[in-house]
Amino acid sequence: MTIRCLARLAVLLVMPPYSVAVGAELLVGKVCPVQFQQQSLGILVFSQPWYHSSRQGAAYIASDNATGVGLEIHLFASAQGTVVGRNLAVCDRYRLLQVRNTNTTARLFPGERALQVDVPPGADNPFYDTAPLEHGYGMHLTPEDDADKPWQGRQQRASTVAIYDTPYISDSYGVEGKDIQATFETCAVCQRQDDFDLVLACGEWGYMREYMGGMTGWAEPEFIGVSCRSQPSKSFRQALDSSHLIEYSFWEDWRPVFSWQSARDGHARY
Repeated sequence: MTIRCLARLAVLLVMPPYSVAVGAELLVGKVCPVQFQQQSLGILVFSQPWYHSSRQGAAYIASDNATGVGLEIHLFASAQGTVVGRNLAVCDRYRLLQVRNTNTTARLFPGERALQVDVPPGADNPFYDTAPLEHGYGMHLTPEDDADKPWQGRQQRASTVAIYDTPYISDSYGVEGKDIQATFETCAVCQRQDDFDLVLACGEWGYMREYMGGMTGWAEPEFIGVSCRSQPSKSFRQALDSSHLIEYSFWEDWRPVFSWQSARDGHARY
């Protein structure tokens, strides 16, 4: 199945068999190929972004008081990639792992780092598709909390694994005189029970709030469009190798093997 066909399928799969309000269906913004040894395993789909004010009043057009963005990200495994299909990469499960980078453009909460794995303190694994973060598998409904979503109620979706992210940085955490910028790298991971995990494909995205000064403070966010990567970036690997939230051991049950050194040392595979 071609990437173009999969992209069309991504839209069709999430549309319920009845009429829905505008904004209830998955609006595709960017499609990234997911491959293993030059063979297609599926696609990583990033929705069109929306905007919200500290997780309230979400809309596809940013209001003057908007402080953050929203995105739904779906992995669609093809027949060659699905665990119950040909499963070319010999995956036992697909996961989504995300790194966040705010650099020096915003103040941080206690215990946070500018570059870190995007999971809350106390998380027992590095993947975003883990409670209490918003996620879904297979045929599922969007998260219960719709205050920071551009739709009302729970909408039907269908994908191998999905996450729903609504990051924001309020004015009180801005650094005077500096634009606020937050970037993210979201990667599809092939999780294996009897071998090293593989990072298969990634998408980089984010948002920026321009510093306006005076009474205005910072402008509404501008979305930084998704850029596809066939391999994780150096900063992604750095965040995983130096994580202070989760200890990385390559032989844990999820075995991330995230060092960027050669696989010959027994610690890495990309």
